[in-house]
Amino acid sequence: MKLLLLTTLLVSFFSGCSHTTAFDFFKMDANYERAISNLQTGTIARSFETEVILSSIYLNKVYPQQYRDGEYFFIALYIADDQRPFLNPEETEHSEYKLTLNGVNYLNAKVLKEDDPLRSLMPINNEWNRYYLIEFATQSREDLLLKLEDMNLNTIKLKYRKENTMTKTP
Repeated sequence: MKLLLLTTLLVSFFSGCSHTTAFDFFKMDANYERAISNLQTGTIARSFETEVILSSIYLNKVYPQQYRDGEYFFIALYIADDQRPFLNPEETEHSEYKLTLNGVNYLNAKVLKEDDPLRSLMPINNEWNRYYLIEFATQSREDLLLKLEDMNLNTIKLKYRKENTMTKTP
């Protein structure tokens, strides 16, 4: 009984002295939180080796005021043993990979430099990935399917859902 009383007093003493918890060290700003909740990743593997990794954030949900004139994605792309730029709008016919949203090609692909503020949203940050801001035309459908397909018809499919921007009336 004395041991139980002593243990209870010690636990309450030490827990009462602390003003911070471990969770205080993991606070995120609202944009980063929305980015992480919209992050999806897919892979293409051949013979048990990873060939492609696509990580994507649907930016319309992260920054709805800034990205509303189209569908915008921030992607990190890893292609094994490939040093060529992947998303070049002038070379879409010659690329081994095709990136589409609901079956429609992208309008614009911008390579993001290392100091670009968008890169802070991606928790995956390394020298092997290439980072892009991808713009697609506005889609009328609520469901979005971002698809990366190679010449051998291997695919990565990432499914997103648009926010309903219409306001409800009572």
